[in-house]
Amino acid sequence: MQPAAFETHRAYLTRLAYRMLGSVAGAEDAVQETWLRWEAAGAPELHTPRAWLTRTCTRICLDHLKSARVQREDYVGEWLPEPLVEGEPTPLERDETLSMALLHTIERLRPKERAVFLLRDVFDYSFDDIAEIVQTSPANCRQLTSRARKRLRGHTTQRADAETHKRLGSAFFAALRTGDMVALEGMLAEDVVMVSDGGGKALAARKPVVHRRAVLRLLKAIYLRRPREFRAEERWFNGSPGTLLFEGGQLVSAFSFDVVGGRIVHIFVQRNPEKLNVLRTGRTQEG
Repeated sequence: MQPAAFETHRAYLTRLAYRMLGSVAGAEDAVQETWLRWEAAGAPELHTPRAWLTRTCTRICLDHLKSARVQREDYVGEWLPEPLVEGEPTPLERDETLSMALLHTIERLRPKERAVFLLRDVFDYSFDDIAEIVQTSPANCRQLTSRARKRLRGHTTQRADAETHKRLGSAFFAALRTGDMVALEGMLAEDVVMVSDGGGKALAARKPVVHRRAVLRLLKAIYLRRPREFRAEERWFNGSPGTLLFEGGQLVSAFSFDVVGGRIVHIFVQRNPEKLNVLRTGRTQEG
């Protein structure tokens, strides 16, 4: 496989690695390491190069996840994925497999559970193929998938379409700007959860804020008690509409909403300045 041929698989491998790692830079490093291992193998002639690349990239990601779990034990506050910026799809269709909601939720899975779940439920590999990739038995892959699905139960609820998602996001920030707490309350599910990632580098709640009353109280404390000028800009990332918040011309937050039944059920706020860099540069992942 020549370099040009490898490029035809790069976008696929990046999306696979990103779903595994939740990091754009980490995904790019994993793909580069995959390329280097192919070169080191002597550029073998392959009838199914995608299978070889998937196996190699997945194993690299598994090794990374094992060390990342140790590192995240020392992470300050809640951990959210680094945003993945892509061109807006046409027609507007959400990619739930890239959503902050799913990527945040699968953090509770062990590395091999995560790999098997993604390969089966997102990339539609057979259990026989997955077993070869992650070096276990097909029967164990079935058990790992079943266990992962049970732990993720509830995430498969039907999510809102992109237009509903955009409409609620726009109304949310309009209400924040005008201080309309009644309107805000009407947008939030009673059991809404707000998760913020500051990484110890920006102000953020250390734990998820649970329940509509608590979320409203936090929003009021941040945006209404001491009014602050902000600019909200729509941006498509992680497979759905999101909103970037600017204060004093500087990007300070990236908001993602999870919408079910016409109400916001999750609010994800990325405030870690290191993870916001990809949104500042506007760099996109194609494919």
